[in-house]
Amino acid sequence: MKRNIVTLSFLLAFGLIYGQAGTDFREQLKIEWKSRTVSEGITLRSAVTNLFNSAQAIYVVEIDTAGGDFEFGVAAAGPPLMTSAFAVQEKAIVAVNATFFNMKEGYNVHYVKVDDSIVATTDEKEFGIRATGLFTAEGETADISLWGPEREDACSVTAEDALVSGPLLIDDRVDQPLDSINFNTNRHPRTMVGITGSGRLLLVVVDGRQPGYADGMSLYELRTLAHSLGCTDALNLDGGGSTTLVIPGEGSNGVVNRPSGKEERPVPSILFVR
Repeated sequence: MKRNIVTLSFLLAFGLIYGQAGTDFREQLKIEWKSRTVSEGITLRSAVTNLFNSAQAIYVVEIDTAGGDFEFGVAAAGPPLMTSAFAVQEKAIVAVNATFFNMKEGYNVHYVKVDDSIVATTDEKEFGIRATGLFTAEGETADISLWGPEREDACSVTAEDALVSGPLLIDDRVDQPLDSINFNTNRHPRTMVGITGSGRLLLVVVDGRQPGYADGMSLYELRTLAHSLGCTDALNLDGGGSTTLVIPGEGSNGVVNRPSGKEERPVPSILFVR
């Protein structure tokens, strides 16, 4: 079907009116990216810009498995570690913070599987709210799919590494329902993993809670960004003060973005590439 091309201002207005209802339109955001090669097959794009009528700082790592030999994985630790320390431990060339956790006691509140061992299960209260998507990784193969208590009870994950997070934003090109709760509608720093129609893996970090530099995004806005990046599948990960992108050799301790707490927050799990 031929699609009409409309302006960004119209799309944003449309999103403000209808976006909360989870519409399935596709947007092309006009973002001027700075782009550079991290290594063969890995590209870092960044933009500090105005988007959704707000200040935004966006970092996108694109991994093309046809351009190099990679391994996608999940790592977990107790007590929590800085994402940069995790990256060193796993000899990762890219890493982001992963799923949600109990900040007081430091344990993951969603299902996590590492090297074929289940290291965390999902708290019952998380199902249907945030624990709605599954990321799996085995070698150069990665996938994002729907998740729920039935799948967890059935122990249906065969991949070596996996983690549950959410909400799941897009599944097989279909926008997934988002409740109109503050966590979804308010702007926060965000971390996301996506897969494009060409099979490339995207790790996306959006800074926030820093007036004048970055306000952050709602999950509706994050999903719009995911569509503009070509994602057919997109999964929200833990955000807020946990949001961290690490590329060893970059910035301070490899941290590329600006965590909202002015420094890295220790986390109990990461998603990495090596």
